[in-house]
Amino acid sequence: MLNLKTLTPVFAVVLLLGLLWVGKDSLHNFIEHNDFSHPAKPNFGAFLNIDEKKKAFFDYLYPFVEETNQQILEDRQQLKILSKDPAKIDIDNDLITTLSQQYDLPLPKKTITQQWLTELLKRVNVIPAQLVLGQAALESSWGTSRFAEKGNSYFGEWCFTKGCGIPPLDIDLEHYHEVKSFPSVHAAVASYFNNINTNDAYSELRNIRAQLQQDNQPITAQALAHGLLEYSQIGHQYIQRLLDLINSNKDLIPTSSS
Repeated sequence: MLNLKTLTPVFAVVLLLGLLWVGKDSLHNFIEHNDFSHPAKPNFGAFLNIDEKKKAFFDYLYPFVEETNQQILEDRQQLKILSKDPAKIDIDNDLITTLSQQYDLPLPKKTITQQWLTELLKRVNVIPAQLVLGQAALESSWGTSRFAEKGNSYFGEWCFTKGCGIPPLDIDLEHYHEVKSFPSVHAAVASYFNNINTNDAYSELRNIRAQLQQDNQPITAQALAHGLLEYSQIGHQYIQRLLDLINSNKDLIPTSSS
């Protein structure tokens, strides 16, 4: 909750300008999408010591990942309570409606079924910080890529209409794409989670995660990485690079409480 009494004069001015700019958007959404509760982004390209640069990168992005996972855990817990008796769930239930839209799983026409809830629970689930941070490091060259610096794009997500992001320097007109840009790091992390948890390309990752839970095994970055075959055009080579990066930097990546 924002405490207005603690605002500095400079922040108060920025907040006021932001509210004028967002118009009807809520104060909560404005703050959330502008990362005011987080430290300023370091200049990752200025670090001379590699380990210090890596630590700064992980430490900066980790709180965004942790916040997202914590929200998912809260939603998942409520969903699991409801799923104990699907017959009693009103199809207009606010939580069910919200999660259906958020996780791109259309509501059944008449009643909520156990099969539908099982699929939704596959999607409403955490992603280990090691995996998220490892991909962010790999995709953004430790925060120094043009896309990360100009558009908070840490995960190499593509979009396919002109103006949707930042065009690559070597534009392929036959297979046109841009790299998605975001107004904040929070928005970039949220988009990554949404991509992994809803895109058909990563259904195998979600299946691996669900099986681990069914077997009472921990959800690890190393296990889920094998569900990312379609994340990159280089396929298995990408997975190996990601695993190598995670394993070689495991002492620097913060441990998730999720």
